[in-house]
Amino acid sequence: MASLEMILIIVLVAGVLAYLLGKLNKVLSGSVTILASGFAFVSIAYYGFNNGLDTTSDLLPFVTYGVENLSLYFGIIVTFVFFMVSFFNPYFIDKYKYPSLYSMLYLFSLAGVIGVFFTNNFIVLFFFFELVVWSSLFLIPLGKSKKAASWYYGFSAFGSFALLFAILIMSASNGGSFEIASSLSAISGSNRVLVFILLMIAGFAKLGAFPLHIWLPKVLTHAPDPVTSVFSGGLEKLGAFIAVIGLLKVMPVTYNIEVLDMQVTHYLITVLGALTIVFGTLMAIRQDDAKKLLAYSSMSNAGYILVGLAIMSNTSVSGALYHVLAHALASTAAFLAIGAVKRQTGTAKMSQLGGIIHKMPVTYLVYLIAIISMAGIPPMGGFVSKWLIFQSVIDEGLIFIAIATFFGSIGSFLYVFRPLAALFLGQELPQYKKTIKEVPLLMMLPLLILSALNIFTGVYPKDILVFINKILVELNIEQLVITTWTITGKNGDLNPGLIGAIFGIGVAVSFLIFIVLKKSKKVGLMDTYTAGNFVYTEELLHYSVDFYAPLERLYEKYIHIMKNFYNSLANKVKEFGRVVKYFFFTNKPEVTVLFIVLTIIFLLWGEIV
Repeated sequence: MASLEMILIIVLVAGVLAYLLGKLNKVLSGSVTILASGFAFVSIAYYGFNNGLDTTSDLLPFVTYGVENLSLYFGIIVTFVFFMVSFFNPYFIDKYKYPSLYSMLYLFSLAGVIGVFFTNNFIVLFFFFELVVWSSLFLIPLGKSKKAASWYYGFSAFGSFALLFAILIMSASNGGSFEIASSLSAISGSNRVLVFILLMIAGFAKLGAFPLHIWLPKVLTHAPDPVTSVFSGGLEKLGAFIAVIGLLKVMPVTYNIEVLDMQVTHYLITVLGALTIVFGTLMAIRQDDAKKLLAYSSMSNAGYILVGLAIMSNTSVSGALYHVLAHALASTAAFLAIGAVKRQTGTAKMSQLGGIIHKMPVTYLVYLIAIISMAGIPPMGGFVSKWLIFQSVIDEGLIFIAIATFFGSIGSFLYVFRPLAALFLGQELPQYKKTIKEVPLLMMLPLLILSALNIFTGVYPKDILVFINKILVELNIEQLVITTWTITGKNGDLNPGLIGAIFGIGVAVSFLIFIVLKKSKKVGLMDTYTAGNFVYTEELLHYSVDFYAPLERLYEKYIHIMKNFYNSLANKVKEFGRVVKYFFFTNKPEVTVLFIVLTIIFLLWGEIV
């Protein structure tokens, strides 16, 4: 048995220890994050699968714990992301002004995640949710961008207030109790829609889904490189967890609002998920910074999770939950690969790099495998999850949603291929020929593990889907039909193992041809560009700027319309802020008193009359 309370306390104590050790040795402080996050992941995964997680609370009696298959699934995924990213910490920590603080906040964020997933009390969940928000908030400016932290703070505060209001409403319906199961079952009909809306606001804000996505590209571009991997692969999944509660527990099909035989509440979320996919795809195509490109990719993939959850069939929910895992693995690997490139070169700008494959072949291969999964191409995990979501969308006859999901999948290959071509392929830039080298072995380890898991989840998804079936039972949804190698969908069956075998044979045959039929003459890289002709000037022939300019021109004006809308909305918020400032921060106290009295009268008007 392993006590959840002890796991939580050990991670918190390790955070303080990492802070103190950081005063003596920065690398040692970063190493503590590896040990602590590894301990948390292994304990939760091993004892969770063997029903050995102890939920008793002795040292912290105000914190109560509970384990469901849903919480265990999310907990294992996110703690694994923290563990993998932690291997990068000792190599990046010397770049930060406050290295000790970085290690402590990193582990405090991990502790908050564990608390969110494994408590059975809503107010405790909110406390740990805020621990995650505040710890991650102070990690962001360590990447030397206070403005990005401000954006994150604003949207996180909005989401946190929405979550708190939802919790208070549920507690009021439950006689003042914050116990999760009883609070969810006690929600009155009149409050159910309001709680649903508030929870979805909190989920959207944390996921970075449209229209609450603005913070995401700013944070993932400017935060420290390991932190961006944690955000995209891990912390965003807290938003998915809240969305599951809102969509499948607060507002299941039996409570859904219908207009003209159409389920309005869930269809609205499906549409917003589709818009998230499309908007994220279009914005990712435009980026020059590889980290910002992947940030919009994270936004787009959040849309797939929302679409799958909102359709609410066994196929769609299975696809959404599987996509939580597939995206966590692929996104973490991709961000770590780009972070490794940035560490070696000092930049993630695609227009400033090229030919890195010659110096960092392993990193190139890791990124290649990750983007294949992100694009939903076999034989990677992203293909399985998107196939399930596509099946459900087509079966429901949602034409617009189907077009959006297919567009996002095709577009994702376009934009994730761009860093592959711009950073890794092409001409090797002279200024980097002698300075770039492959990452150290300790950094290479998580890259290889993530790559192997990206392939494994695409070839043999059975065990994961069996566990997801247990979650479906908890959610009162029909189980997915699966066998050892086959997944039964609404419109056909999928055999990921067979597809993986075909791809493996194709790669083996191609490699054999390459080895046996070697070129008669080995030529330099420039001959590929010049077709054997002589070039007498050292001109850069690698095409990496304005990669998709013709495509961008097709929707350029619509992007400006969206920017104008958000600018107008921001101005309205500023005007409201000036009004609040006038009433509450004025030198005339009588104005403040008058405003408070009028507000109280307005709130109590029904009781007065």
